[in-house]
Amino acid sequence: MKRPPIVTVMGHVDHGKTTLLDSLRNTNVVVGESGGITQHVGASQIDYKGNKITFIDTPGHEAFSEMRSRGGKIADIVVLVVAADDGVQPQTKEAISHAKAAKIPVIVAINKMDLPDVNPAKIKSQLSDQGLVLEEFGGDVIGVEISATKKTNLNLLLDSILALSEMSDNNDSSKDPFEGFVLESLHNNKVGVLTNILVTNGVLNRGDEILVGGIHVAKIKAITDSFGKKVDFVKAGDPASILGLKEVVKPGDPIILYTGQDIENYKKVTILNRKSPFEQSGYLPVIIRADTQGTLEAILASLAKLEYEDRKVDVLLSGVGELKESDILLASVSHAIVISFKVSIPSVISDKCEKDGIIIREYEVIYNLIEEIDGALEGISEIEEEKVRGRAVIQKLYPLPSGDVVCGSLVTHGRLRVGDSVVIREDDELKTEVFKTKIKNLKKAKESVTTVGKNTECGVLLNSNNEKLREDLIIDVI
Repeated sequence: MKRPPIVTVMGHVDHGKTTLLDSLRNTNVVVGESGGITQHVGASQIDYKGNKITFIDTPGHEAFSEMRSRGGKIADIVVLVVAADDGVQPQTKEAISHAKAAKIPVIVAINKMDLPDVNPAKIKSQLSDQGLVLEEFGGDVIGVEISATKKTNLNLLLDSILALSEMSDNNDSSKDPFEGFVLESLHNNKVGVLTNILVTNGVLNRGDEILVGGIHVAKIKAITDSFGKKVDFVKAGDPASILGLKEVVKPGDPIILYTGQDIENYKKVTILNRKSPFEQSGYLPVIIRADTQGTLEAILASLAKLEYEDRKVDVLLSGVGELKESDILLASVSHAIVISFKVSIPSVISDKCEKDGIIIREYEVIYNLIEEIDGALEGISEIEEEKVRGRAVIQKLYPLPSGDVVCGSLVTHGRLRVGDSVVIREDDELKTEVFKTKIKNLKKAKESVTTVGKNTECGVLLNSNNEKLREDLIIDVI
C-alpha cells in the first residue's frame, strides 16, 4: 500500500506555478464540510481517482535545501512548470539543478499551451540541453502539455503523478517511527506558535512529544489537517498544522519523536551521518560564478578535462556575476563547493556560508583554481571549510609620520573588510595570539578599498598596538 505522493511544483517566476496549484485544487471532488480543498498549512492535498496527492505549495528553495543538507527528502516528485511562450529560464535551470542534486524524478508540465504561436518542440529541445530528455525523444522524463488557466490536460498530469508514484518506493510507513519536517513556522497572536509540517514517515498523535531541529522539545497540543479540521493524528504524506512549540523554528527542520534523547549527542550523530556526494559517487559537485562569459567558458572547459580514476567534476550551476542566495541554497542541497572567480561576494552570502558550513573559494587565477580542484580529485589535497573568515600574512611594515603602520600583506584565505575585528597571531603551530584589534583602512594599489579578496596584496592599517607589529605575523578575521 502506498502513502500519498509528495509533490513540489517548481519553475521560473510567472510560468504558472500558482495558477496550476489553484486549478489542481479546484479539480478536487472530495466530499467534505468545506465542499473542497482549503489551504491552511503551507501544503494542500487533493483526492484524484480515489488517491490522495500532497502538493507542497510554497517550497521556495529554503525548506527544500535545508532538508537536503540534512540528508532528508522533501518530495517524491518535482513538477517542473515551463511556460510555452517563454522557455527555459534561469530559475528553470536552478530548479532542475535542485531536483538532480536531490535525485528526485521530474515531470515536465509545459504550460500556457492555450496561447497562440507557441512552440513546445523548442521547449523540449531546451530541456534536453539541460539533461531532461523527454520520453518521446528516448529519455525517461514524462512531459505533459497543459493549460493551467483552461485546465487542459490536468488529468494527464495527475495520471502521470500517480503512475510515477506507483513505480516509487513511497510505501505506507504508518508503522515506522514518526518523521517529518517543518514547512513554515510563525507566531499567531491568538494561539501562539503555529507550525506547519509535513509527515514523511509514521504517525504523529496529539499528545506526542517531538524534537524539532535537534534542539526544541514540545508536546503536541493540537493538530489541524489540510482541510482545517481538528484531528487526533496525521499519517505519512499528510500536511498538518500543530500547536505546542514555544519558539518559531526554521523551515526544513527535521522532526522526530522525543524519547529522552541526549540532545547534544543527537546533534553530533546527525552531523556525523551526513555523507557528501563526492564520497558516494566520486563526482565533485561545484557551483561557479565568474566575472565574464569568456572566463567562465575557459574555466568550464578546463574542469571538463579533469579526471582521476572514476572521479570527475560535476558542475551543478554556473553563471556570470556575483553569487546569489539561490546558489548557496543549492550548495546546501548538494554539498557543493562554491567557486567565485573575480566576482564580489555580498556580505549576506558570506555570512550564510559561514553559518551553514558551506565551502566557498575565491580565485583570481584560473591555474590556481584548476590546480586545487585537480588535487582534490586525486586525493592529494582536501578542500575544507576555512576556520577563519579571512587571513593575511604581513610581509613588510611601512611606518607613517602619523605613528600609524601600514602592514604590507598578502590575503591567503577568505577576505578582509574595513571594520573587521581581527586577531594578530604568530605564524607558529599553535597560532599564538599577540593582540586583538580592528581594521581601520585597506589599500590596494594605493587606492583605498573596503574589501580585499584572496590572493591579493594589500596595505592594512590597524586601529591599535602598532608597536607590537612585525613581519610574518598573521592577521585573522574573527
